Amino acid sequence: ILFVDKGIDRLVFETIVDMERFILEKARAKLLWLSLNYHERENTGEKITKIQRGTDRLLDLFFTVAYDLIPTIFQVLMTLVIILWVNWKIGLIFFAAVPLFLILTYRMNLLLNPWREKVHDYYEEEAAKLTESIINIRSVQSFVQEKREQREYSLIAEKIQHDQKMRNKIFRHWNLVRNIVINLGRLAVLFFGIYLVSQGKLTPGTLVMAVTLTEKSYIGLFRLSRLYDRIQDSSTSVVRLQEVLQQPVEIQNSPHAFEVGKLKGEVEFRGVSYAYGADSQEVLKEINFVVPAGKTLALVGPSGSGKTTIVKLLYRFADIQTGQILIDGRDLKKYDLFSYRRNLAIVLQDSEIFNASIGDNIAYGNPEASQQEIVKAARIANAEEFILKLPEKYRTVVGERGVKLSGGQKQRVGIARAVLIDPRILILDEATSSLDSESEKHIQEAMRLVSQKRTTIIIAHRLSTVRRADLIVVLDQGKVVEMGDHQSLLRKNGLYHRLYSLQMQGELFDFKAIKRTAKVPS
Repeated sequence: ILFVDKGIDRLVFETIVDMERFILEKARAKLLWLSLNYHERENTGEKITKIQRGTDRLLDLFFTVAYDLIPTIFQVLMTLVIILWVNWKIGLIFFAAVPLFLILTYRMNLLLNPWREKVHDYYEEEAAKLTESIINIRSVQSFVQEKREQREYSLIAEKIQHDQKMRNKIFRHWNLVRNIVINLGRLAVLFFGIYLVSQGKLTPGTLVMAVTLTEKSYIGLFRLSRLYDRIQDSSTSVVRLQEVLQQPVEIQNSPHAFEVGKLKGEVEFRGVSYAYGADSQEVLKEINFVVPAGKTLALVGPSGSGKTTIVKLLYRFADIQTGQILIDGRDLKKYDLFSYRRNLAIVLQDSEIFNASIGDNIAYGNPEASQQEIVKAARIANAEEFILKLPEKYRTVVGERGVKLSGGQKQRVGIARAVLIDPRILILDEATSSLDSESEKHIQEAMRLVSQKRTTIIIAHRLSTVRRADLIVVLDQGKVVEMGDHQSLLRKNGLYHRLYSLQMQGELFDFKAIKRTAKVPS
């Protein structure tokens, strides 16, 4: 029996450990597959807490059921059977208290559930606040706001403490009522047993045995009620984990998706409109333009005009409500999502850098790239100059989010990463905004050479960087208000002319200020 028990313990434990791995892998994979809109909407700390607490509590639930709940139920049932066998009348007296006890337990948990939900909300808020503070630690320390962040964190902790105390207060009140019911049941069994002994219908020894068995059953019932409370606590976290796992994946491959090798790179937006939600205002309205393969498109306009949204739709991070996006004449939705995205590369304003070596960061989109290919991409991006000055050159680990690199260096790594995968469509989102003038000049020249063989889309606020674009689309409040090349748009004397004139005046004023403050050697 001991060996059988040992084998069962091992089987249960290994099953639960395997289940933990399965659930964690499924939850993490789910996060990776969920849409960009979901990740922009949900807080990182809250998502991690839902997964971690949910998984921990789910395992706790399995352990509770396997090692506590099932054995306790078995013990209570066996004890009840023996009580009924010893004296069925005492068994009925015992049973009289059980329904009321169960009703009280159920009612108590109904009252506790809202408090459980509130506490879990605060746990997620607490994790979100801590994550936000750590991510923005440079700003926190630069503006000397450590005490403020700590104070806000403490306020959330106080809310958790308050709600935990309120929950415990409700528990203590209802637990007292449950104890009264159980004690009344004990007294009823004892007095009825004494009555039966006095009538000669029960021996004293049988009474002692019956009282002992009912006591064990009541203890078992209390244990079951505590396990039920614990299961309810765990279930709250498990439900939140389930919410993540059941989140719909918004962007789906078509059942008959076309797997593409290398695109030509023609891009057409045909009557495209888009809103971030069903009840939200449209951020893009009837967008129409065509970019021939190998040409350069510049998206220009005030902040919030829809430039970044166009790029998001081009990557198919979201699906449009009306209109069509055509790539090489084929509807974007008909392409296999992953083979399509391998034809695109983007350089963001703030390039996303991983806690890995410079070489690994450059090769992120093409892990099979050779060292020679990585070096070539770095040279094109004007990154090799600073890389060779690092302690371990291409093997230098740059820290979380690239904290060991300057803004300009991170951006050049991002450009090298884009160049390395040889995309058919290259997107530059203010790609040189963090570079000094000399580096920007080198990058602009490199990008001009790289762009000759691929479709390039530039999002820029500095209009001096888009003068060579084949097509400039001017956006305002989600609409295309002007379209053409640099010279034709200047002749129209519209929004583009006004923005360009203002920027040129600003650059001239800056140049004059530099000349006035410069020291002229005697």
